[in-house]
Amino acid sequence: MSPKKHIQALFLIAIIGSGCIMHELPTERLNDSWRSNTIDRIWNSQGIDGGYSDFPPGEPTLYSTYYFLESLELLDKEPKYKQATVDWLLSQEQEIVKQGNSSSIRNIYFLTMSLDMLGVKPANSSNLISKVIELQRPDGSFSEEEGDEEGALLDTFRAITTLHTLGVDLNQMPLTRNWLIEKWNESGENNDLLNSTSETSMLLSALELYSISISSQYQSPRMEEIMEQKSIIEDQLKLLPDTDMDLFTLSSFTDFLLINGNISSEIRSNIGMYLQKKQLQDGGFNPLLDNYGEPQGTYLALKTASKIGLNLNDNVSTFIYNHEPLDGRGGFRSAYRLLSSPENTYLAVKSLKILGSEPDNREELIKYVTYKWREESKDAKSAYYSLMVYKLLNYPYPQDVQFEKWVKKSFDECVNQSIESMNFEEALYLAKLANLLGIELSNSDTLVAKIQSLQQSDGGFGIEASDTSMTFYSVNILEELGSSPLDKQGCISWIQEGQIADGGFIIRRGPIHTNSSDIHSTYISVVTLNTLDSKPKDSDKLLKWLKDCQDIYGGFKLAPEYADLEASPDSFDASLEYTSWGLITWETLC
Repeated sequence: MSPKKHIQALFLIAIIGSGCIMHELPTERLNDSWRSNTIDRIWNSQGIDGGYSDFPPGEPTLYSTYYFLESLELLDKEPKYKQATVDWLLSQEQEIVKQGNSSSIRNIYFLTMSLDMLGVKPANSSNLISKVIELQRPDGSFSEEEGDEEGALLDTFRAITTLHTLGVDLNQMPLTRNWLIEKWNESGENNDLLNSTSETSMLLSALELYSISISSQYQSPRMEEIMEQKSIIEDQLKLLPDTDMDLFTLSSFTDFLLINGNISSEIRSNIGMYLQKKQLQDGGFNPLLDNYGEPQGTYLALKTASKIGLNLNDNVSTFIYNHEPLDGRGGFRSAYRLLSSPENTYLAVKSLKILGSEPDNREELIKYVTYKWREESKDAKSAYYSLMVYKLLNYPYPQDVQFEKWVKKSFDECVNQSIESMNFEEALYLAKLANLLGIELSNSDTLVAKIQSLQQSDGGFGIEASDTSMTFYSVNILEELGSSPLDKQGCISWIQEGQIADGGFIIRRGPIHTNSSDIHSTYISVVTLNTLDSKPKDSDKLLKWLKDCQDIYGGFKLAPEYADLEASPDSFDASLEYTSWGLITWETLC
């Protein structure tokens, strides 16, 4: 296994060191606010399948900010970090201005309308107006981006709404007015009911900006179509709440009926029951009826509810506020369908336990690990993490005789490989699984001898020279097989030498080493020392270093801000892996 693969593997399995992590963490030494924020971040990383993913990205976006602000306005609420959101939006204005011809009407619209909802004008409205005008086509329509050959109704609607909000007199744009009227007079082009009703509602709203009342001023074949479509839509809405309808369609149909008349009490009641039925556990809504809340879906539901006089469950507010970045930078982050994994699920549950908390939805969590066990029971890594979640939840292991036979067979194959080609990651997982399930391994002595032969004269382990990650694998495999390094004290000394002046540990491979400490290197070093019944030379300095790795909004970062690491800025964001490594290191030391 290559050194690069060793490090990647350690990112997922270093947690499986010795029993040191069973001691209770002295949580009084952790800031209460940090502890609470960390628990919230872990809870928010639980996916719809019951498992856990890494922490969701925390960067705000114009899309999410616009739709969540629209939602809050419907609820008569404001963002918690209103001024920060204003400042963030103004910074996005500067970014749009810098983009030259690559600006999109979509982002300019989201920006302008978001600022307007907060009662703030752009820093330089004329720049935004110019950028919108640049997107006008010769026929008066507008396109999404520069270079698009034809304009579209949605882009045109967004463009004139933006211009109107920025104070432009639309009467100075007769080409666009004429294009909209011509569009209204067209008929029969769109046979799709959703697209047809959306187009009609958008045209009516756009022409209202020109103070044109279509129904009284411009008769067209479309008026006859409206009456025909109205009865079809009413028939479909009467089927609610017993039939599914995505929120794009529901919102469009509701808007269409309200613009062209009214909605019967029966249909209002049906829509209300349907929305209550489709509100998700997290408080949000998904436009395509998926199982996770999403900004636009939540806005569509709230808008529809508002138009029929329905008050939704107030946990929708909690859902919205949960998407404000924890660091208070302003704006709203995106909602994601989180991709769970057995590894992250174990890291999350273990971290919650250390913090004195529990998983938010135990029943769904059990369903998830049971599913993963059945689907991936022949994968040692996934199986190990699934079983460890069962163990943490005090839930009985699933019985699988064939899997136990597979563990023995795979372990034998691993032992029979040459030391140079052996997969150390798999060997460790298999040894851990054997102990967890009480499987007797017949030729463990052979593997013990092979591993012990890797110990170098300086005390570390490696193929040619001592290597931090190889030392982790070797020591922990030996521990699982009931053995230890031949030169235990030499191994302890070599690992301890990896601690540097700031208190953390570095990765070493022979004479080569990283320039700065990081939480991964520190974690595997401390776990390995604990397996050898030892500690770092300076635990107090290491504890201080760990505090420097804490993100004040919850979780641990890769390294302190002062670290001299060749890594991208994103690497210094808190993550679930970093958090679990930091917590277990802290617990081990305390």
